[in-house]
Amino acid sequence: MAPPHFLLVTFPARGHVNPSLRFARRLVKTTGARVTFATSLSVFHCSMIPNQDNVYNNLSFLTFSDGFDDGVVSNTEDVQTRLLNIKRNGDKTLSDFIEANQNGDSPVTCLIHTILLNWAPKMARRLHLPSALLWIQPALVFDVYYNHSTINNSSGFEFPNLPALTIRDLPSFLSPSNTSKATQEVYLELMEFLKQETNPKILVNTFDSLEPEALNAIPNIKLVAIGPLLPEEIFTGRESVKDKSSYTLWLDSKTESSVIYVCFGTMVELSKSQIEELARALIEGRRPFLWVITDKSNREAKIEGEEETEVEKIASFRDELEEVGMVVSWCSQVEVLRHRSVGCFVTHCGWSSTLESLVLGVPVVAFPMWSDQPTNAKLLEETWKTGVRVRENEEGLVETGEIRKCLEAVMGKAEELRQNAEKWKRLAFEAGGEGGSSDKNMEAFVEIVLRLSET
Repeated sequence: MAPPHFLLVTFPARGHVNPSLRFARRLVKTTGARVTFATSLSVFHCSMIPNQDNVYNNLSFLTFSDGFDDGVVSNTEDVQTRLLNIKRNGDKTLSDFIEANQNGDSPVTCLIHTILLNWAPKMARRLHLPSALLWIQPALVFDVYYNHSTINNSSGFEFPNLPALTIRDLPSFLSPSNTSKATQEVYLELMEFLKQETNPKILVNTFDSLEPEALNAIPNIKLVAIGPLLPEEIFTGRESVKDKSSYTLWLDSKTESSVIYVCFGTMVELSKSQIEELARALIEGRRPFLWVITDKSNREAKIEGEEETEVEKIASFRDELEEVGMVVSWCSQVEVLRHRSVGCFVTHCGWSSTLESLVLGVPVVAFPMWSDQPTNAKLLEETWKTGVRVRENEEGLVETGEIRKCLEAVMGKAEELRQNAEKWKRLAFEAGGEGGSSDKNMEAFVEIVLRLSET
């Protein structure tokens, strides 16, 4: 009998593509399934797919145009056009692929989709094909969106068996100050669709022991933990980079747990004022730091009134910064976080970075910006107790003094935080290693899909 064939479609952004691709590899390796990975052509132009995946057994690729095949999306209007193109071209490409394979040797068994692609499960329903949601954020964030109608905007959100959330803990798209109503509607439309499903299948990039309450908080809905979806070398111990880079050699020269690692990912854009406050805190703190500042000149959402890139915004501070630490345009985050000299991670709390901090046992200064990041920051500080969270002033700016206070709090009590992080590291390895609970959960999911395909 032919192995099950999963068609996995993901939104074309690095934070979606990376965990989805790791899931695809795990699905192939763990269950022997065939996976066709579908996304926009722009993903390949931006080199988000490693070359070795082109020869990965049972993993193939399907592309469609989002109208920006060169990868450059420059303003809000372009983003809206891109979403429309993804919906129109994605629906046609995927439905044609499903129908073309229907009577062949390997018909599609199930469609799996990530968030922001609400047309995908509707297309699957139209073609009488089972579908599943790959939720790339924590289970708690899913619970919040699913139960959004019970949110009290004046005080926050409470749900049985889950931590109470204040307004500052909510995903930004549900905050009263949210200006991205279109994105909010996409999330909430997805939740309404799931509420209409008899037995919705939801795969979550988390692990059983990390979020036991959140995974079982919604009656009649089973969230299946299949994470952490992180680079394979984390679990194998294999080095991802053979030749030592300049930043690795610099880290080698520092004492154990002495370096502050600062990285806000590839999507988050800091204002010039915030860049200045952070730069001043690092300069005044006199602790060695490694700060990753990427050129986001092709970023999807620019800060209103600011045309400078982050690289340009630090120009006046560059010499002072480099007297204390090192500024780079790119690094291997896994390589840095597991380096003996790193004692603190200043992070925007994107979910992948959050998981990496937990799995590699590094305490954090949580510096959330948008989307699920405020909720992730709350979990890091209050539930998992591996870091502290910055507090903004009335204008939403995190001031130099606040940043320094948080850095000293983490570096000063790093041992206590590291002990907590070591606990999560051990549990993550148990879940994410070969034959762990996440592999078992994935195998059980495939069995359910196969039973559905036989009925």
